[in-house]
Amino acid sequence: MRKLFSMIAVVLLLVFCSACGDTTTTDSSIPTIHTGTSSSQSASSSEDTSTVATVTSMSTLTDAAVTSMSTSSSHTRTTTSTTTVSTTTPKLDKQWYTQGDVQITKAEVDAVMRQTYVKPKNVIVMIADGMGPNDIIITEKYSEECFGFGLLLNQFKNHGKAITNNDNGGVTDSAASATALATGVKTSNEKVGMTRDGIVLKNVSEIAREQGKKVGIVTNDQITGATPSGYTVHAHSRESTDILANSFVDFAPDVLIGQNFANFIINLDAERQDKFKNNFLTATTIPLMATVLDRDLTGEKPLIGFFNSDLLGDANNMLAQCTEIALNRLDNEKGFFLMIEGAGTDKAGHQNDIFAKMSNVITFERAIAVVLKFMKNNPDTLLLITSDHECGGVQLPAKGEELTDALFTSTSHTSKNVRVFALGYGTEYFRGKTVDNTDIGKFTISAVKGELS
Repeated sequence: MRKLFSMIAVVLLLVFCSACGDTTTTDSSIPTIHTGTSSSQSASSSEDTSTVATVTSMSTLTDAAVTSMSTSSSHTRTTTSTTTVSTTTPKLDKQWYTQGDVQITKAEVDAVMRQTYVKPKNVIVMIADGMGPNDIIITEKYSEECFGFGLLLNQFKNHGKAITNNDNGGVTDSAASATALATGVKTSNEKVGMTRDGIVLKNVSEIAREQGKKVGIVTNDQITGATPSGYTVHAHSRESTDILANSFVDFAPDVLIGQNFANFIINLDAERQDKFKNNFLTATTIPLMATVLDRDLTGEKPLIGFFNSDLLGDANNMLAQCTEIALNRLDNEKGFFLMIEGAGTDKAGHQNDIFAKMSNVITFERAIAVVLKFMKNNPDTLLLITSDHECGGVQLPAKGEELTDALFTSTSHTSKNVRVFALGYGTEYFRGKTVDNTDIGKFTISAVKGELS
């Protein structure tokens, strides 16, 4: 059955691509810019303030062939162009992700944490799916891939805990938790953006759009996963992937990035496939995202990007790269709301893989580094970081005990409280407190509305 599904997805993908036009040309107006070499520096164990932690940015992705879907009044044309992204001469000044590796020092982090913030124009929420408090402790103690000064999460002054239970006090799933975090209202498991009784709840993305702000959703899970869906659309069941996919196309976030193009397109009906082809800038890999944006100088069409990432593999920079792209694309005078999800900590919890847990915390940390770099120059930005729930019931190893998968006590979600980290105007509200996840949702909505006192 899986093989048959894959064959159907491939056929639909071919049909979809061929429907975009029968003419393939090379656009000679796009210049070729030569790339310099770039490498990530390893983090030192020293706490010297000159220690630098690096994240490989879009500059390392070269020779990307881009397919741009564009329409005219008479037909749809597919244009293919090969270009190279520069590390030193970005085509657009705003595209700071093309300027080389993202670097952050202890001194920079301290400065970002200390600087004065104003009422937020931009609001960013980062969700580490399934990440519990012990995941953070274990990663900082045992991972060799931490920044030289430790985890960025442990640099936040405003931090507390959150209760994650669903509307009847039971252990939550990601759909119910995402709904609470995005709307400020609890619901039952499986429900996406609505109450147990099916009453639709307005989410923070919808509210941000009403405020004239741009909206971005970035995940290294499927786009129709429970967390991105809870922040954007509505359905009686998180398993209704066709309803979720079609609703994403209808809402059309200004930036929408996640995994697996074929799985997304196969769930669209004919009407939404037409919308998808005609109304979106589409990139099916990370390298294509940069070159697609180079071609779209007006910035009017929403960007939908796809990539594939092994969530149980080594730490990687893909979430950080997509975060860079989203921040660049969303930055505007009226501001934006951006949700970023790192999904791998949950997958590793279900699989009882402690090393994959640590790797995914590091992957998430690299995306945090990108956000902090942005906030350094944008003090009108507010950042909230939390988890939707703990997964795996991870215990801390006893003194002298080796780090093994035996530290897990469950293969599912648990009722353990999760951590909350915050930076920006008014975020001292979270310092030392235990709040409900709906309080995070209400705070986020107030920030987007400009109502923080």
